[in-house]
Formats: sequence, structure tokens, C-alpha cells
Amino acid sequence: MAVYEEHGVGFEYPDNWELSHEHHDEDFSVTIESEGTAFWMLSVLQGRPVAEDVIEAALESFRAEYDPVDVYESEDSICMLPTAARDVDFYELEMVNRASLRACETDSTTIFVLFQMSDTERAEAEPLLKAITDSLMCESDDDGLDVTDPFAFDNLFGAIDNVIEASAEPHLDDSANFASDSSEEEG
Repeated sequence: MAVYEEHGVGFEYPDNWELSHEHHDEDFSVTIESEGTAFWMLSVLQGRPVAEDVIEAALESFRAEYDPVDVYESEDSICMLPTAARDVDFYELEMVNRASLRACETDSTTIFVLFQMSDTERAEAEPLLKAITDSLMCESDDDGLDVTDPFAFDNLFGAIDNVIEASAEPHLDDSANFASDSSEEEG
């Protein structure tokens, strides 16, 4: 596996797949293509559009291009965040094709993932495409995290509040107390 790490995102992908970048204003996309028809694409949208709107726009593109298009709800997530997700079956060149659309909102961007394969490649390509998506990581936009405080933590994007109060007392291991008590008795 190869690793991509740029623009605050990172993921793993098969090292024999071809990677390309595209920039449009402040937005960018990265596409990874297999030797067949399967591909995986990540778009980072700086305007932070609503994830559901991004999915609907992608679905409209599929409906305009292919007839018929079958759409299925999905429960997948990206980067441990609430995600709008759909799977799409469509026909091209007399083959059934599957596309998976995923979008989530971070603190400052919207992440959109699209992966697609033909039915003939599905058994081999789908696990790889899902593994790429599962490996996706993004940097947090929250610079206010105090890394010296053991009770302060952040999820991937800083969108989930800390459930442990910073004023909570650390739990001391009883063996540490026992060791300090026994050393006082000996001395």
C-alpha cells in the first residue's frame, strides 16, 4: 500500500493504482484509478456545503447521464463523522456498475468520497475501495487543544465535545499508592 498525505488529508491506497490531483479555486480532488474501470475520488470542498446537498447534486449528475439509476441508502461513515451516504447502480455498455457516494462536514470543509466499479470487478475492487475510504484521515482545524492536559482530547475534526471534564482528578493506580505507603513505613 502507498500513503497519500497532503492538504490535511491522508489515506492508504494500492501502490499499483494511478494517483492524480485536480485543483479548482480553493477546492481540490484526488483520484486513484485501478488498472480496470474501478476508481476512488476524494474532493475537499472549502465552502463547506451541506453533505446531503453534495450527495443530491451527485445523484442528479448520475440521473442526467444514465437511465435507469437505482439509489440505495447506506449507513457508512467517513472519518468517524455523521455521513450522508448512498449507493447507486447504473448501466453502461451493457454492464451493471456500482458507485458509492459519501459526504460529511468537518469544521471548515465538506469531504466527498465517490468510488465506482463495474459489476465484473466488484468482488476484487470493492474491498479495496472500502479499505481506502476506511483509511481516510483528516487534520483537525482546532488549534486550541492543550496537549499537556491529559484530559483534553479532540476527535479527528474537533466537532465532538470532550466528555471528560478537564477538572476531573486523575485515577491513581492502587499499586502506586501501596508503593509510596510502604516506602514511608520502611524509612
